[in-house]
This record gives sequence, structure tokens and C-alpha cells, in this order.
Amino acid sequence: MNGVNSGMTVEVAANKLHPVVLGSLPQKPSVSVLITCFNYAAYVGQAIDSVLEQTYPAAEIIVSDDASQDNSCEVVESYVSRGLGVRLLRNPHGGMAANLNAAYRNCYGDVICLLDADDTFLPGKIEAVVNALKAHPQAGFAVHRAILVDNEKRERGIYPLLSALPSGDCAQSTYDNAGILMGLPPTTNLALRREIADRIFPIPVEYTGYAEQIFHRLAPLMTEVCAVDAPLACWRLHGHNDQNSTHITARRLERELKIMDSLWLQQKHYLEGIDPALAQSFPPVERSALYLKSNYMRHRLNNNPASRQAYEDLCRYGLRANSKVDQFWRFSNRLPRPLFQRAIDLLLTQSVWKQMFTRFIRGQQKAV
Repeated sequence: MNGVNSGMTVEVAANKLHPVVLGSLPQKPSVSVLITCFNYAAYVGQAIDSVLEQTYPAAEIIVSDDASQDNSCEVVESYVSRGLGVRLLRNPHGGMAANLNAAYRNCYGDVICLLDADDTFLPGKIEAVVNALKAHPQAGFAVHRAILVDNEKRERGIYPLLSALPSGDCAQSTYDNAGILMGLPPTTNLALRREIADRIFPIPVEYTGYAEQIFHRLAPLMTEVCAVDAPLACWRLHGHNDQNSTHITARRLERELKIMDSLWLQQKHYLEGIDPALAQSFPPVERSALYLKSNYMRHRLNNNPASRQAYEDLCRYGLRANSKVDQFWRFSNRLPRPLFQRAIDLLLTQSVWKQMFTRFIRGQQKAV
């Protein structure tokens, strides 16, 4: 198990986490938009257009291409040649983290907005983020909701739909939950002030497809979070990658568990730089509810006998007695595997059915 508890209580330990002191933003902060792309020729032009159409213009748009084998680079070059403030970086194939690192090395903005090549910004995105950061000068990490769209950009819902976005000083809750701050949105819905980004980059290149999670884990320990409640981007659900797939697989869960372990170590290293005792008392990630649920699902989907022990650990350490959602997990071991698969797909992915079901539940709650 990672970590060893010391005499220092978690609450006292987390009180040693002081936000990074941020300077004043310029009257008109410069904004860099970093786009990572791999074989997204069908979408990357729309992503660039959505930045060019902003009410608050980006100072630069950097597209970092991960050795695409389609004509993604040709699409981007058509914008570069028009002198629209777009730059293209052609990189060897290395994954999302390596491409974000390349883009960040070449950017200069006061505010860094991330954008996946298959997503788009809504027209007021950058203006809303800049205004929010100026209104909350102690916040170096901004997040917002997104509109879920399909391949044809038809709206399929909002993410997150019901839960409140984290905001304010989240260091204590992040620390208490083994470094996991729940409710943070994916890449396209994140922005960082440069003072915070400088402390996180370069990202370890092992995060080939989950690079945004390094911001999820480290930024809330460093700075306050500024949440814009409105959707400011479109998150495209096309099912061609794990993170927006509508099907949970054991392979995906195994990869996510490894990433959770690695991210926890990154956080512990950061905490050691503040106070060794702070790192020593850092709660182990294996006892977080997210880790326990993922481990149980992995074994269950693999028909592994270890699922029984994983289920017992989940019930003992990872469930809340008064949570209606956690009641599902308590009884999930009774479900046949095909029904269990369907249930977790509905519960954990961003499908149209989940949106409809959640809207129905919300309507019932309002009617009571």
C-alpha cells in the first residue's frame, strides 16, 4: 500500500498547503490555445474555427500533431498559410502528454486554454474564462461545463449534468480523498494561469491518453479553482477513444488504475517539496472510493475470483451508508455479469440514455 500514516492528522497536514501566490493579471491577458491532434482531420478544422470565432481573440493557436497518418497536418497548414495566428508542431508519435509538452514549450500566453482537436469552443468561452480569472485573482485553475454533441454536432446533453463543479480552495478535500477531486471536466474545459502551468509542465509522457488528469490532481493542491457554471465548449462523443466511449472495459480500467497510482506518486512528490510530513500522512489512493470501484469493476468484468475480495474492500472502505448511488454498488455483486456491464455503462459513461435518465430523475425530484 502506498503511504504510511504518521502522527500528523490529515486536517493538520492539509493546513500546510498554502496556495501559490499569483501576480496580477494584465488588463488584457494574452491567451494561448493548445490543441493536441492525432488523426483528427475530420474535426481539427472545426476546432481551429471555434477559436478564431471567439469574442475575446486568442493571442496564438498552437496545434501539436502526434504524427497523424491522415491529412490532419494539411488541414492545419491551410490555416497557417493564411496568417491567422495558427502554428503547427509536427511531432514524432508520443501520445497526448508529449504533444501537450511540445505545445507548452512553444507558447507564451498569460492564460493557457486546452482544446482537444475533436472538440470545439463556444464563441464566448475565452472571454468568460478570462473574466472569471480576473474576478477571482487567487484562482489559477478554471473549469466549466460542456455541451455533449455527437459526430454531427447534435446536442446530447450537458456534462456534468447535475453535480456542482468544484470551486474555491479545494486543497483540503483533494488531500483528504487521496488526491482525487471529483467532478472535474475533461481537457477542453480546463484553463490554467501560467504561474500554475509552469509548476506542472512538463507532464510525464506516460500519460498518453489521460494527460489532463495531471492538472486534475496537482492544480487543486496548488491554487484555488474558479468554476464557470455555464457550458463553454462542445465535447464530441464519437466513441473512438476510451474517455468518451459508451462502454466500460476491463482494459480501460486497468490502464486507469495504473494512471491513478502514478498520479498519486506525482502528488506525493509535490507534497514532499512542501513538507515531508505532509507527504508521509497523504492517504493512500488504494483506499479512495474511485480506486476501489475501478478495481472491483476490473475484476468483475474479467470474471476474476479476486472480484469477491475487491467487492468486500469496496463495501468496507469506499461506500457511504446514506448514498443512493452507493446502494447500487452494495447490491451489484448479485447482478449477472451482462446486467452488471449494462448497469455500469449507464452509470459511468456519457451516453444519451444516461442523459435522459438523469433528466428524468431531476424532473421527479423537482416535482416532489
